[in-house]
Amino acid sequence: MIYIIFIYNIMPYHNCTYLFLHDAQKSVSGNKIIWYNLPILSGSSRECYITVVDCKLILSNSSTKSVNLKLNIPVRNYYSSSNLSPVSAILHTDDNTSYDLQHENAVHLLSNDNLRTVTFELFNNLGAEVDDISSLEVMLKIEYIDQKEETEKFLSEIPKHLGGL
Repeated sequence: MIYIIFIYNIMPYHNCTYLFLHDAQKSVSGNKIIWYNLPILSGSSRECYITVVDCKLILSNSSTKSVNLKLNIPVRNYYSSSNLSPVSAILHTDDNTSYDLQHENAVHLLSNDNLRTVTFELFNNLGAEVDDISSLEVMLKIEYIDQKEETEKFLSEIPKHLGGL
């Protein structure tokens, strides 16, 4: 199994990792696409934002113009009226075969990098499962949160709130 991880240490991506999920390593079960045995991204579970930055989906027989790509991971900043997995990206097509991101993805899911497996689910806009998957490749951006900086920012705000007492 080959996974590709890119680590950049230059601004503005100084604290992030990219994880490429290659089509050859995926397992498919209905509308679920699973990658097992992912590389360990850090020695401990670190809080991060996970974003789909690139995605190529090929369907063998579809009539839908867009596909909702749901990422089945625990998140802390996403809520849905259906209580289902969070939508990590919406993919569009012009030919009902090849789907990809049409614009920069603005969905940044707050989670952690303790990813042993990644499971995506595919649905059309009506909520029906999309299961005629020929190929799927995904590039995830894992952007780490600087806990020290966040703590210092929080602590610097306390005197402002106490001033009104």
